[in-house]
Amino acid sequence: MRSSWMKFGLPVLLAVLLVGSVFGGMNTQGNNSSGTPDKKDPIYDAQAYASDTGVNINEALLRFQLQNIAGELDAELTAKEAKTFAGLWIEHTPEFRVVVQFTRNGEETIKPYLKRYPELASVVEVRTARTSLADLQRAQASVLSSVRALGMPVDSGINVRENRVELYVAKAGVNQFKDALQRKGLSLPDSVMVVPVEKLAEPAASIYGGLPLSTCTSGFSVKKGWIFTTKGITTAAHCPNSQSYSGNDLPFQSERIGGSYDIQWHTAPGYTVTNKIQWWSDGSTRDITAKKSRNNQVIGEYVCKYGMTTHYTCGTIVDKNFAPNYIEDPSPTFIRVSSTTTDLVEPGDSGGPWFLLNTAYGTTSGHIEPGNDAIYMAVNYIESGLGVSVMTSP
Repeated sequence: MRSSWMKFGLPVLLAVLLVGSVFGGMNTQGNNSSGTPDKKDPIYDAQAYASDTGVNINEALLRFQLQNIAGELDAELTAKEAKTFAGLWIEHTPEFRVVVQFTRNGEETIKPYLKRYPELASVVEVRTARTSLADLQRAQASVLSSVRALGMPVDSGINVRENRVELYVAKAGVNQFKDALQRKGLSLPDSVMVVPVEKLAEPAASIYGGLPLSTCTSGFSVKKGWIFTTKGITTAAHCPNSQSYSGNDLPFQSERIGGSYDIQWHTAPGYTVTNKIQWWSDGSTRDITAKKSRNNQVIGEYVCKYGMTTHYTCGTIVDKNFAPNYIEDPSPTFIRVSSTTTDLVEPGDSGGPWFLLNTAYGTTSGHIEPGNDAIYMAVNYIESGLGVSVMTSP
């Protein structure tokens, strides 16, 4: 990629200068004055990204800004161009680009949006696809409804890059699955593909904003009420309702599991609940000051997480329409993250926070083995599922 301050526009430049002023004690490789990585600052996300992609810290920060802008574009196209919009994703190598697909007239459709998002003009690539994202989502919902009647567990997602719905079936049960379809007289649409996998997704059972609870990891600090507020922390709903931290019981409040949800919350008597997460194994924390809903998260976006088992790991979003089999009557709203080098999630990490810099993205729900893929529930479902607010200030 040809790195240039000018091509990304003044807003991005100002954002990077602001970040640079906050982290002025670091050099361009993300090190402190002693020359070692400073794990106590959110700049470490940029260093991890730079290491993964072979760019410098400044370029990483630029790309983080572009990810956020791409998320706004994705949400707007989904809402306003549903008839022809076929999905959007980010590619990081060999060059950074934002790929946008339409079923027809893509070059013309995108023009007014690039006037509103000029920072993306030089990195957007328009492609043509056969099926709109809205049609894929309808096909996925229809197929999942039919498949549930078979009584066989499957995972499901939308492969935006390949423009298709995917049904993930355990290899050992593929023939049984096909026989069951035949017996019921069911046929899959052309836009749906059966993908054999070694194992289906599993809950990463075993809390905090990143803190180790008795069996899981806590996610984010939340509060309920406006005048008289009650504060607490979240974890995954598939974790036991009885949780403790450092030997102290955390009273269970409520949970929601099924559909789009895998979330519960607990109060924390004796503790001061703040808008922080632990994000490094030495106990380092960072403030959570923003949250990013599922609609604004983008295929290909770089995200990080913390859990008590695998600690700090990062990967890229490969699917935002994932329906995990272990959730009852699952809605295809879970986020699937992949890494080619890192095992992202293991048992015990469930409920832990997904984030980038100081923004909350979601909480860990499950993982897929063998392989490195992780599954999380987007942060907006914490609020709609529990009737609480994720804390972005003390």
